[in-house]
Amino acid sequence: MAILLPTTDVPVAITPRLVSRRRDLEPTFGGPTSRVRRLGSKWAFDIELPPLYYDPAMAWVAALTSAEADTVILPIPQPEFDVGAPGAPLVNGAGQLGSFLSLDGFTPEYVARAGQWFNLVGTTGQKYLYQVATETVASGGATAAMPINPMIRRSPADNSAVEFVSPVIEGFLSGRETSWTVDRGMFVGLSFTITERE
Repeated sequence: MAILLPTTDVPVAITPRLVSRRRDLEPTFGGPTSRVRRLGSKWAFDIELPPLYYDPAMAWVAALTSAEADTVILPIPQPEFDVGAPGAPLVNGAGQLGSFLSLDGFTPEYVARAGQWFNLVGTTGQKYLYQVATETVASGGATAAMPINPMIRRSPADNSAVEFVSPVIEGFLSGRETSWTVDRGMFVGLSFTITERE
């Protein structure tokens, strides 16, 4: 079961990273390099929290140490960006793969901005994080063929939920060690990395 991390303290720094599966092919006898975009790229976020007093830090420490075998969920801030009213977008058609996602259920004429985060929700409830690659305007019929990054990792079912209003990253804590510091002023320092499971 995924563990929802506390939202009482806003991180002082978040560093998103695309964990790419692309391959560069170097010709044995010279010539141009070929780059191949491959399925399986995903996101990792490095998170740094502000110094916390011990009492509020306890909830963070408990959540992080509870995540031995479970994924964690952290809301993604989009500072000073107004998501607007996207409606209730859904996947429009089964069997989709590649770098475009066909959606319907948008508010007509909704503008999805390049760089905007959103989640595809899998059949098990797992949330996959994507980014809009190019500004896309939903048609008057509330549909859109949206370029996305990275490529679709697991083909979504028709009418799967798509979350634009409150996107999150869901994944495992990276590494085998969960640690924190307590300084002389009794402030707790916490930093960690979340990497999507697939």
